[in-house]
Amino acid sequence: MPTTRLSRSSMVRVGLLLALLIGTLGSHWKDILPASEPDPDEIHVLQQGGKVGKLALEVKEAGSNLHMPARLYFTYDDGREELPTVGRFQHFLVTASGRDLKTLPVGEYQVYVSRGTEYSLDRQKVKIEEGKTAYLNSTLERVVDTTGFISADFHLHLQYAMRDGAMTSAAEGIDLLTATDHNILKDYSPHIRALKLERFITSTVGSEIDTAFGHFNSFPLEIDRWGRREFRHGIRTPGEFLRIVRQEPGEQIVQVNHPRRWTSSPISGYFDERLNAETGAFDYPYFETGFDSFEIFNAITDQSETIIGRTKLVDQKLQDWYRLLNRGALMAGVANTDAHRYPEDSLGYPRNYVASETDNPWEIDPRKVVQAVKRRAVTGSLGPFLHFTGNGSPVGSVITDPDRSVSLRIQLQSAPWVPVETLEVIRNGEVIKTYSVPPPEEKEKPWKFDTELVVECRQDSWVLVIASSQTPWEKPFENYRSFSFTNPVFVDVDGNGYFDPPNGGYSLQETEN
Repeated sequence: MPTTRLSRSSMVRVGLLLALLIGTLGSHWKDILPASEPDPDEIHVLQQGGKVGKLALEVKEAGSNLHMPARLYFTYDDGREELPTVGRFQHFLVTASGRDLKTLPVGEYQVYVSRGTEYSLDRQKVKIEEGKTAYLNSTLERVVDTTGFISADFHLHLQYAMRDGAMTSAAEGIDLLTATDHNILKDYSPHIRALKLERFITSTVGSEIDTAFGHFNSFPLEIDRWGRREFRHGIRTPGEFLRIVRQEPGEQIVQVNHPRRWTSSPISGYFDERLNAETGAFDYPYFETGFDSFEIFNAITDQSETIIGRTKLVDQKLQDWYRLLNRGALMAGVANTDAHRYPEDSLGYPRNYVASETDNPWEIDPRKVVQAVKRRAVTGSLGPFLHFTGNGSPVGSVITDPDRSVSLRIQLQSAPWVPVETLEVIRNGEVIKTYSVPPPEEKEKPWKFDTELVVECRQDSWVLVIASSQTPWEKPFENYRSFSFTNPVFVDVDGNGYFDPPNGGYSLQETEN
């Protein structure tokens, strides 16, 4: 999502002001840095003992030349597998302001600077000498244009200091932080304001609610009612649970978390032992389809050994989704991290892109995010960004087209360090078209693919798109494999204004676009 752009004259004025403040980047550096006493990163470094020096770092956005939050990943320059401790996040530093003065152990390091998958990845070498100050100046370019969408991770625990949770979320380029710790409510907005991060991120309050039949996220929430386990586990059916959650003021998203586990778990995996993995059969009232969304992809529970991407468990959940759609159970598919710790769990990998009237984080209205997810105007993304339309209408739309065909447009973008191999078009659960995505002509350029096709529909149908790859991302993201998916567009060919599911069931009325 683009940050605010300055006019050329404003950029000149900002540059002159910074030049006056910084001077020659020497003795006045400390004077312009935000105060942070004591520095928790410095405490961790000094506790190790040994010689130390200083690193003055700046991270800016190309074009606007403005400082921005970012994360810095450190390795030893000599290639050893051991990773250095450079602060409270082990071998990571996180900057909220985009400029910091840090105490580091003496040594030579490779530093990888990033801010999520919409930006370039910068690699630099720094040498820290005892009693001296080294300088790192990094510029990250926005290489993926997500105009009209905001990014959100709808499953975040962040079980560490809330101030750090706000920092790390902003540093990973998430626009909407959805606080969903277990059975409690957390509000990150005071920490976002205190860190002056409003330009980069906003937040909403939610919770992950565990029951006797699964784990579910809901947001936004105001009533803190879920603390007593006896209450939660006394709820008898999913339908009863939904009725209680819907009593909250306003509208909420109720999301099924990690619906399947590698080892079947009917307590934490809602689909396990309730939704037949082979046929899609289920028994009401012990399986309810009235939820707004469910996790097609959960980075923590779906990974295979150390690989995070499209695993067999993810493919099973895709099949679950297809069967439910064909029966008219039209839950939105989403992708979340379920991040608890940092940096062990990298929040925002994956994330969701939600259709939005604004590209500015400070203008995001959680109520409008709820409305967008309810109409399935959302795509899941581990890496590639997909923009998909049917007859010019966005994902989630019902398109009345009596000529029994629909014109699709698929636009893919991915950062240079995030490879993509394959693009699939799915209709009613079957792959009807596969594309090989060509690499960019220059290694530093982003991946881009844009195509149009006409799909025939003999009956009311749904169509969605998946982008994936089994090629590792660039260092330090080698354990990631690209996997992104859209929600469907729905095609009404009989002209009754509804989507009539291929296998019967519920109907979806045409929506205005």
